[in-house]
Amino acid sequence: MKEIDISRKNSTILITLNRQEVLNALNLNMVRKIYSNIDEWNKDNSISGVVIKGAGEKSFCAGGDIVSVYHSKGKQDSNLSEDFFREEYILNLAISNFTKPWISILNGIAMGGGLGLSVHGSHRIVNEKTLTAMPETAIGLFPDVGGGYFLSRMESTGLYLALTGKVMNGIDSMYSKIGTHYIDNTKIDILLKKIINQTNYSKSFIDDLLLNSSVAKFEQESILKEEDKNIKKHFNKEKLEDIFRSLESDNSEWAINTLKVLSKKSPTSMSVTIKQLSKAKNLSLKECLKMEFRICQSMMSKHDFYEGVRANLVEKDKNPNWDPSNILNVSDLLVEEHFKDLGEKELFIDE
Repeated sequence: MKEIDISRKNSTILITLNRQEVLNALNLNMVRKIYSNIDEWNKDNSISGVVIKGAGEKSFCAGGDIVSVYHSKGKQDSNLSEDFFREEYILNLAISNFTKPWISILNGIAMGGGLGLSVHGSHRIVNEKTLTAMPETAIGLFPDVGGGYFLSRMESTGLYLALTGKVMNGIDSMYSKIGTHYIDNTKIDILLKKIINQTNYSKSFIDDLLLNSSVAKFEQESILKEEDKNIKKHFNKEKLEDIFRSLESDNSEWAINTLKVLSKKSPTSMSVTIKQLSKAKNLSLKECLKMEFRICQSMMSKHDFYEGVRANLVEKDKNPNWDPSNILNVSDLLVEEHFKDLGEKELFIDE
């Protein structure tokens, strides 16, 4: 069975991510299949747009296949830890530059690399089954795939999501602007048929179609919106220790629970993430991706990424031994190392 199915339905390109056994996790082969066609789809006037979805009911895409990156460590003939992230980030930019509708159906889990495939496109459909997150600090990584770009635009909320890896439902995904349209799961198949049955359409046609199919009013409030006051109070800081100190001084249940969540994350990852988002506020997506590739390649040479993947995804003991293990032992020098110029290995070489 194909890992990814790409077919043409009238004027629509339909992409189906099909690795259900790993929640449609994105691997290098899938990245290459999409990227090798995206420029042609953009130039071909007979193609109106792209729809991308995940096979099955559980997941759109749970993220990049970092388990494969983990297992590639030490193999002489493998350059996966560089090639995968390089080509994934280049695809993220290409999606952002795609001039036609790029319609992502975020049924089920859409995290990490799954958001990289969707959030940079024009239309992101969420619903009652949607679960989105950028959970990378739990595995010794950081919110990449342009996470610096879109999370930094959310201000305190973005930093909160980046550090905690909080999972958002469809309503929260709309509130955070990860989603553009909330459409009930029962309507998705009908909506998809309406799109692929069109012989030609414009972006405004898709805008109107999705708007007319969207839920006008939610039955419940966004949890993120309800937590906004707490988030702004504690996550408007520039240093990780100030966030921890602020939470420690608050005896509320929310602060205590948030502190417990943060205490399980990689101290290095969290410290780097704060600097990443601070820098990203004034950068373009391309500049953010260039910075993120620097961070990523630095983390590939360090302890926490492999330890985080081992503990949470491979052996699954859920007990990573971070190094350093305390946020106070993460030096400014260690953080700065992650932002060093890569020379000839830069993601984009400026002309």
